[in-house]
Amino acid sequence: MLSDELKAQIRDSFIKLKSDMSDFNVRPSQNKMIAEISKTLCGDYKDSNKILCVEAPTGTGKTFAYLLSSIPIAKANKKKLIVSSANVALQEQLLLKDIPEAQKYCQVDFEYALAKGRSRYVCIRNLINLCEEKSADSTLFDSDLLFDEPPGKYQLEEMGELLEDYSTKKWNGEIDDLMRAPDHSIWQKINCNRFTCTAKSCEFYQDCAFFKARKQITKADVIIANHDLVLADLATGNTVLPDVDESIFIFDEAHHLSAKALSHFSLSTGTEFIKTSIRQAKGVSDQICKITQQDSTDVNIKQVDDYLSDLTTILKTLDFDEEVYLFDKGVVDQPIKDIAKNLFIVIGNIQNKFSTLRESWSDYLKIKVLDKSISDPINTASGECEQHLSGIVELLSSFLKSDDNSQSPHSRWIEKNTLANKKINYSLFSAQTDVSDNLDALIWSKASGAILTSATLSSLGSFDRLNKQLGLKKSENQYLRLPSPFVFDQVDFIVAKFKANPTQVFDHTKEVASQLLKRIDTQQGTLVLFASNKQMQMVADMIEKKLDCSLFIQGEYPKKTILEKHTNLRKNNKGSVIFGLDSFAEGVDLKGDNLTHVVIVKLRFSVPTSPIDKTLSDYLQSQNRNPFMEISLPDASLRLIQACGRLIRTETDTGKITIFDNRLVSKFYGKQLLAALPNYNIVIES
Repeated sequence: MLSDELKAQIRDSFIKLKSDMSDFNVRPSQNKMIAEISKTLCGDYKDSNKILCVEAPTGTGKTFAYLLSSIPIAKANKKKLIVSSANVALQEQLLLKDIPEAQKYCQVDFEYALAKGRSRYVCIRNLINLCEEKSADSTLFDSDLLFDEPPGKYQLEEMGELLEDYSTKKWNGEIDDLMRAPDHSIWQKINCNRFTCTAKSCEFYQDCAFFKARKQITKADVIIANHDLVLADLATGNTVLPDVDESIFIFDEAHHLSAKALSHFSLSTGTEFIKTSIRQAKGVSDQICKITQQDSTDVNIKQVDDYLSDLTTILKTLDFDEEVYLFDKGVVDQPIKDIAKNLFIVIGNIQNKFSTLRESWSDYLKIKVLDKSISDPINTASGECEQHLSGIVELLSSFLKSDDNSQSPHSRWIEKNTLANKKINYSLFSAQTDVSDNLDALIWSKASGAILTSATLSSLGSFDRLNKQLGLKKSENQYLRLPSPFVFDQVDFIVAKFKANPTQVFDHTKEVASQLLKRIDTQQGTLVLFASNKQMQMVADMIEKKLDCSLFIQGEYPKKTILEKHTNLRKNNKGSVIFGLDSFAEGVDLKGDNLTHVVIVKLRFSVPTSPIDKTLSDYLQSQNRNPFMEISLPDASLRLIQACGRLIRTETDTGKITIFDNRLVSKFYGKQLLAALPNYNIVIES
């Protein structure tokens, strides 16, 4: 239950916020959000999980609502508060602005830290080994086993500078703090990796950038993370963040959580990757056996190559659609499954032998002192091999599995591409189409509490879509949709009179160009949102020279630069138009005169183009369910509201929204989409 002491701490925090923050506005929605977070996390709702999904529109003040209410509760219950964002921009805002600000007002003292994944930190041991010119005895370790292509002279010089900067404490070991990051292929060899890390056994443990950062995290009461890190850490054994059952989670921008999870619970490998991995395993095995004076282990490269050759022969006969071959309902074709089984057996056998050999190598090093220039590279190379073999076997295992017909299947597919050396490579993929069970097992069933929030969390006025995606059960959690603090009835939402339907692409594109020239006020700020890059470029070509003001097209400059150029023009009362795609439909904050007209070219229906989407769509149809009504329509509603949300960012903002999609009036679902919008003044042109 919410104690009187906690109530007082939370109340006093907001009294101080209200009196000290210069631009603070009293918002009933914020007060409601604070109350519901407090009651949910303190278990005031009987027979309910400590989970709250809260849709908090722009202007609610949701960040301070969840920080100043949840921090005292987490501290009182001796739990860690993990605040997870969907993107770097929000993470930086939390780290540099919001949480330091919250420290001023919060009635309990707290420390905070930023959490990053292992791979963002250098492994100083690997960096030192890379910078060594030659091993003490080059006959004992073949350094080529670590590299497909050995680093060049300039790369070694660059690594030498990094080592010098780290040694003199000019660099903290994080890739994000470098002016120029090393090539990805090099960074992979010198970053922290759980497969190659020896933790406290490493002589550099006390000076390790990753473990220094982790110590800071263990001291912190509030940990700033992102969805990718949270998911990756939970999926690989919870080695960076605190234990789930000792944590309360805040998922900000929670509508991105499902898509992020889908990418994390997927597997892949490639035919060329398998070849190089098996050869690396053979080479490392031979090196270990040579040093430990054992008989060489059996790594049958020819057998693997023969099976891969058989696989390639079959794959060449397949009908690839834009270099992708998707297995129907995720069921792998039998001839391919037969070869995958053979590969699974032989590579699984290699993996088992390699693991045994690696254990014997570890035992050998306990009784025999070897030069670090020999043992360290072998440790690193053997760790890489273990990681690669494990990933290959896991993917092959998924290709052999049969999915439960009563559940959404895995999506399995093959992609064809040509490598730099002109070789044809086939990549094998397996991904879940439904991650709800994973999220329930990893987070919802274990966490001490969770708040999921976003300006757009519901679809068509319901949380049903969110619940299905994330594995949340309506009867077991709390849900809250807050009203916007802004007045929308003065904002015209104009459904433009259009002859062409968006499905008539050529005619619609010409009409869009014509209508934009008539409707854009060249003295104002306008944002035009497209669903297709091709259509955006075509319209830009048609109108750019005819438009009597600046036009910025996504892709010509970085997003940040476009927004800066646009706002600078508006400061000087000059007209400016931005053409953007999905990334401009959310996370863009153009207040006041910077934006007075949002044009939406067409509704953004999620067409099942990706293998995962196609597999899920086919499965739903096979179950006599309607993927359009279950997925496409709710998602389109959420995206439409997000796009409209670019216009009104403060109480004093004004403007209008125009949409060039006549399906809002011609199709049966149009009324549902319009009804789910904020209380705009709907104008349907006739």
